[in-house]
Amino acid sequence: MYYLTGAFYVISILISLIIVLYGKYKNEKRTNYLHENRNPDYTPFVSVIIPTWNEEEVIENTIRTVENSSYKNIEIIVIDDNSTDNTFNIAKNLENEFSNLKVLLKKGRKGKPQSINEAMEIAKGDIILLIDADARIPKNYISSHIFCFSNEKVHMIFTNFEAYNFKFKPVHIIQEIYFNFVKAIFYSNIFVKMIFMGNGVFFRRDLLEKILPVDPETLVDDFSMATKLSKMKVKEYYSTYPYIGIQFVSNFKDLWKQHKRWYVGGFREMFKRIKEGHFFYLFVYILIGLLIFSPIYTLFIDIFFNTNSFLYLFGLVVSVYILMAVSSLDSKKMGFFSLLYSFIFTPLLMLFEMFVLIESYILGPLNKVTEWYKVKREKM
Repeated sequence: MYYLTGAFYVISILISLIIVLYGKYKNEKRTNYLHENRNPDYTPFVSVIIPTWNEEEVIENTIRTVENSSYKNIEIIVIDDNSTDNTFNIAKNLENEFSNLKVLLKKGRKGKPQSINEAMEIAKGDIILLIDADARIPKNYISSHIFCFSNEKVHMIFTNFEAYNFKFKPVHIIQEIYFNFVKAIFYSNIFVKMIFMGNGVFFRRDLLEKILPVDPETLVDDFSMATKLSKMKVKEYYSTYPYIGIQFVSNFKDLWKQHKRWYVGGFREMFKRIKEGHFFYLFVYILIGLLIFSPIYTLFIDIFFNTNSFLYLFGLVVSVYILMAVSSLDSKKMGFFSLLYSFIFTPLLMLFEMFVLIESYILGPLNKVTEWYKVKREKM
């Protein structure tokens, strides 16, 4: 029995390493393809769209980092969702400094999706870049990715990201582990296609227009767009460098609310696609339910039918734990001790995500979450 248990753990570690390393290899391979097949003489007009709502702590620095870009053939469109703080005035005052900056007040429904819709009504770019109000970009960020669109096979690019406010505290460490796992397993397209974050994504204009308008009522604009794109023959690429800077959420309350919005919004998008006849999403929804409620029904089966179901479930949990932990092997933020931090904090991350998923799974069909939750920004 002990030999079998030991063999199981060894095999789990090896399989996890293979999956993670293969995912990272695929990401690097796609990035190298992008940057090896680009033309620096290709200089299309680019519209950078920045939706805002109560972003006074970060918006000025975000605009300035974009204006500081080495690529100058751009316009910046800040579309403010009628902020109750000083966001609009801060951005509007910068119009006097930057002639390519347009700052607008939104007219329609609250939320980022409608902001994108209204910004696209005035955007003139051949390439559209969507970024969030807390973004920071290096000088070569836009140019490095725009040149890749000289390859006609490239329809869209979503880029790597790193937290510029990272600190060695639990709420940041578990986000670092979470996103390293997402990048290695999901962004690599090993198991699924077309998953991206809506902060740092480039579209050819004609492609983005095909999936507009973004549903104003969605809680997850990126997932909503991704489900539409998945039905089209789109060649998307994930670029590992240069990356966009983002802010990690700084407290567990905001992190819970943020992830609940993601998951509730994701489940609702699944229901929309199921109603349209895409029953693959029904399979995914049922599978997620089986996974997150598995501790309850496996314990029930063990008690009443005297099986080893709970033991098998524990083995599955250990496998996922190892997979998530080794995803952060090369974390730049956690450095030399990244693997140690990962093995210590991954159980906290798994428990956190399981409880958020359970709440979201129940709330998704009930339409109990209807508004975006605003996370607190750090002034940096």
